[in-house]
Amino acid sequence: MIRENLILAVTSPNEVAINIDAEKAPNFKFYAHHRNYWLNSAIIAYILVGYVLSLFCITGVSWWLNLLGVILLTHSLTWAAFLIHELFHQNIFSRSSLNIAFGEIMLFLTGSCYSRFRDVALHHIAHHVHRADFSPFHPFSIADFLYSLPKSTQRLIVFLEWLCIPAVNLTIRWMIALAPFLSQNRQEERFRNALLLLVRGSLFTTLAVYSARAVILYLISYICFLNIVQFLENFQHTYSTFHINGKVPKHNLEYDEANTYSLVISQQWSWLNLLICFNNNYHNAHHRLMSCPWYLLPQLDAELYPRSYLQYVPVSKLLINYFRYRIYRLFHGQGTVERIGKELNLDSFKGATGMSFMLLRQPFDWLEISSAVTFTQS
Repeated sequence: MIRENLILAVTSPNEVAINIDAEKAPNFKFYAHHRNYWLNSAIIAYILVGYVLSLFCITGVSWWLNLLGVILLTHSLTWAAFLIHELFHQNIFSRSSLNIAFGEIMLFLTGSCYSRFRDVALHHIAHHVHRADFSPFHPFSIADFLYSLPKSTQRLIVFLEWLCIPAVNLTIRWMIALAPFLSQNRQEERFRNALLLLVRGSLFTTLAVYSARAVILYLISYICFLNIVQFLENFQHTYSTFHINGKVPKHNLEYDEANTYSLVISQQWSWLNLLICFNNNYHNAHHRLMSCPWYLLPQLDAELYPRSYLQYVPVSKLLINYFRYRIYRLFHGQGTVERIGKELNLDSFKGATGMSFMLLRQPFDWLEISSAVTFTQS
């Protein structure tokens, strides 16, 4: 079963209980096995109905209906992405086949369907098991890749990123979609990706013919969705990066905790964390017990960590860093987090690039990249 193959059992009970009073330790078995099928079904229904309704709104003639459509489409795509993350961990249904089926549907909605669900899931679980990030460019960096591009293309990407259009993320997505036609390691997916490109291209063309304005509104929603998800992904870790098929050093729980951050929007109004981030921002709790479902993460987080926990980082500060360093991080890396006494200095935390959980980590073996720039994390 995929649940066993993906090593979905959490870290060992002894390891999880580190730094926790044994008498007050959470009931990890309860969290790991709890599944609310009615709630999960309602969320799936909201995403699907919301997506369809948003298309109706952005094709309307009223500006307020268009605005509602943009908001609804952005939110539907965002929750679909975070639901994919839950489906990776088999946290929605007990039957693997259902998790896979709905995972493929959500990948299609979010435009991440050019990699098979099983493959992306395995790469994401590797991120948990090895406590590391994996890049399809490794041993080169994003900066090496950008410097290897023609100057005109490089300037266009930088300009789009300056406009807060995630051009690097979009470029990697297209590279993944075209990889079976260029790579030696995904040739068996050529028919699948050709069919998906044809289907999605036809649907998008149909929308454009019906309403050019709807296409523009869809693109605005998609860019907003990518920025929301990318913001969280940029600042949730300061892991080292490796080749997905290479050797990775063994990292312990202390390393995981020290390099994982919870971007909690509000501890007082926890519903904001659900509304915007689907509770994915309780990331330390998620890494302690990756089989804990999304709706129980706030409760698990409260049992694991005091409110003064060092790894809670202010979203307001990181939002400033996200926009301020949107070009810098492309060429100089994610930066560092300094520990000063019982506080974290986030001034040098620029954020990672291209580390989305929705992107396949299979190497782009057709690329010719040279180390044109020294990768630093300063």
